[in-house]
Amino acid sequence: MKMKCLLVISLLMMAFTPNSSAQFPDNNPWEFGWETDVEPSYLLMLDGEKWEIEDTLYFYVENPRMNGLSLTITVEFDSEDELLEATYDEEISIASQENKTFPVELLSSNADDVRAFSPDTSFSIKITATETAGSAELETKDIDADLKVPRSHKLVPDATTPTYAVSAGTWVEATLHLNNMGNSVDAAKAIEADVRSCPLLDIKGLDSALNVQVKPTGVNGQEAESFTFRIEPSSAHPSRTCEVTISVTSEGDNNQRSVVFDVEIQEAGDSDSDSNSGTDSGSSSSGSTDGASSALPSLSFAMTFILVGIAALTRSEND
Repeated sequence: MKMKCLLVISLLMMAFTPNSSAQFPDNNPWEFGWETDVEPSYLLMLDGEKWEIEDTLYFYVENPRMNGLSLTITVEFDSEDELLEATYDEEISIASQENKTFPVELLSSNADDVRAFSPDTSFSIKITATETAGSAELETKDIDADLKVPRSHKLVPDATTPTYAVSAGTWVEATLHLNNMGNSVDAAKAIEADVRSCPLLDIKGLDSALNVQVKPTGVNGQEAESFTFRIEPSSAHPSRTCEVTISVTSEGDNNQRSVVFDVEIQEAGDSDSDSNSGTDSGSSSSGSTDGASSALPSLSFAMTFILVGIAALTRSEND
């Protein structure tokens, strides 16, 4: 009787003892996915001053098996431009019942390529994990994500101005250049001119550059947008060097950037006085020369007249 009881108890204990091999079978599927939030797309980290991308994406592998897991990792981009280089571990191991995270470091290879890449488009990254056992490939899984380059705005003004002195009471044309050193279309939403120490100097015509779309300068041969303005000193303006600052506010990032240049103003009458004095001096000199020249023929005529008279008298006396 006791033997039967022990047998029943043993059977019951075996029935309720968990089967580890059933709970953690060696063929349990391993999981592979993104640790980084890449939905719906991932915006890369960009240094807009250096036009350099430097970022890191993370993926995880979960191994529920009783044995370790070895995977071979490859990373691919679908962009025709070799925009990014990826650094990662090509061979990884995940211990039994371990969930482990791995990095993929992304670094741009060329600043011009980064700036030329449109922020309106995206490109794909695909990470493939292949289970290996020795030289045999057992199972392959992959994950992908869409990557985007962020917008960066930098509207920089420049100016071409006269290198000679501008006479008071006149005006000259100059040129404002808007260089878009960002990676997307920009425009000037405000333009201001500040003239230092010359209240009688006006800068006119800058409004023509307002709200005009400027494409990225230097991308696909695009040049800066240029606009003509006028430098107008009053007729009462004294001779002086004036400092002019033109400030442009970007529509893209709301930042204000400036160009500074000097304008040489010449007081009205300065050039005329020099010109008149030169003219008067020339006239005086010319008059003196003419006088001397006219005197010589007069002297010659008188002498001739006297000689003729003497000759006539002499002949008369002889007769």
